[in-house]
Amino acid sequence: MAPELSSPSSSPRYTVGYALLPEKVSSVVRPSLVALAADRGVRLVAVDVSRPLAEQGPFDLLVHKMYDRGWRAQLEELAARHPGVPVVVDSPGAIDRLLDRATMLDVVSGLRAPVSVPPQVVVSDAAADADELLARAALRFPLIAKPLAVDGSAESHDMRLVYRRDGVLPLLRAPLVLQEFVNHGGVLFKVYVVGDRATCVRRSSLPDVPAHRLLDLDAEPSVPFANISNQPLPPPDDDGGAADDDTPAAGFVDEVARGLRRGLGLHLFNFDMIRERSEEHGDRYFIIDINYFPGYAKMPGYEAALTDFFLEMLRGTRPVPEQLGPGSGLDMEARKLEPGLGIGLRELESGRAQA
Repeated sequence: MAPELSSPSSSPRYTVGYALLPEKVSSVVRPSLVALAADRGVRLVAVDVSRPLAEQGPFDLLVHKMYDRGWRAQLEELAARHPGVPVVVDSPGAIDRLLDRATMLDVVSGLRAPVSVPPQVVVSDAAADADELLARAALRFPLIAKPLAVDGSAESHDMRLVYRRDGVLPLLRAPLVLQEFVNHGGVLFKVYVVGDRATCVRRSSLPDVPAHRLLDLDAEPSVPFANISNQPLPPPDDDGGAADDDTPAAGFVDEVARGLRRGLGLHLFNFDMIRERSEEHGDRYFIIDINYFPGYAKMPGYEAALTDFFLEMLRGTRPVPEQLGPGSGLDMEARKLEPGLGIGLRELESGRAQA
């Protein structure tokens, strides 16, 4: 955790606007966050997405997770009016990569850390030949079938575990990704990233699939995730070690998070990582999903992490990712401000910005 920033008595007042779907507001903007931010000089204000952005505010910083084209157009207009000012977190162009499972995990191949992505194939044609697709990608059952689009809808989270070929055919009606399921001991490591901070939370996951399940022709060929009961976290090891002793080392988690942050050009996201333990390959880590602006309330100490991050951005002391999303029209963070400058939209619109 970064050291505490200056106290409210020595801090200017800032207004941070947030444009989020209702369910995201309830999972992030909780009273505990609002209270801590207020104590440190930051006021959190909901943006009314039904009204023009230009009629609201002024805001010193905007955070958002909206999919509406009209909202994006307003951000583009804001960028055109105030180029070079770090007002918006994050760039829609950079976020776009995470809204498509065909491109979501491309960044992983460029990481220096020893982590990869399970074999997968994108199915965009409902008339595609299932056998050809599976053979070309050299996929082995079981598979996870995931909708291609990540748009915040319930449908985008409608996933299935597929045990054999005849479970694939009914799923080819819609664009999807078929990803090889890797047995990982029923444990998932969800890593929350807030700026340069990474927090790993150990969570229960789908249980391992035994080999005999793949050969059971009387069982369903595919099953929705919702129908697979959540298992408790595996018990302590036989040697009496604590259940969370197998959490990845903090240095490794930081290295992976840092590489993703640079490759994606994003500040606020989380990623799901699993570990395979096998006699054939030993221990191997895989990243299976990356989400923009997750429900941070599940991250321990998220209130302080987000408040620190807001203040770092506002005061111009937040280092920006080395690579920004291309084609966004919102590369407003390309210019790293000098510490303490932190000029925002409020100062620009009130005519108080200094050259």
